[in-house]
Amino acid sequence: MRRRNFISLTTLAAASATIPFLNCKSTDQELDKKLAIPLPLSQFMDENSIKAIGKSYGAARPDEYSLRFLEDQLQKNSEGKTISSNNSIKDIYTFLEKKIKDDFYSGNSMILNGWVISLTEARQCAVYSLIAQSK
Repeated sequence: MRRRNFISLTTLAAASATIPFLNCKSTDQELDKKLAIPLPLSQFMDENSIKAIGKSYGAARPDEYSLRFLEDQLQKNSEGKTISSNNSIKDIYTFLEKKIKDDFYSGNSMILNGWVISLTEARQCAVYSLIAQSK
């Protein structure tokens, strides 16, 4: 199975299982948590692996390793469209899934901790690692 097909299928499966329980509007505070969950990766990686990838991203790009910068980058796509806390959880995950696909199509990927991941996924892991540090 090709990785992009795998990503689509796992994202769809995870979203369909999650959406009925999270079909409410989110607050700005909750948006960063939703942006931090790399759904495709979370299907086959544990929490510590995701955090480790996020920290590796921070080591590779220390000037980008801040919650504010990462959230800003995750909330907009290459066409300038943005997603906000006013969007449903389904819309947020669909937006992020498209960003991940676009990253792979344009060659915007990285190798972190032995994994080839999109820049969007790397940034999601970085947000997750920063949120976990602040707990």
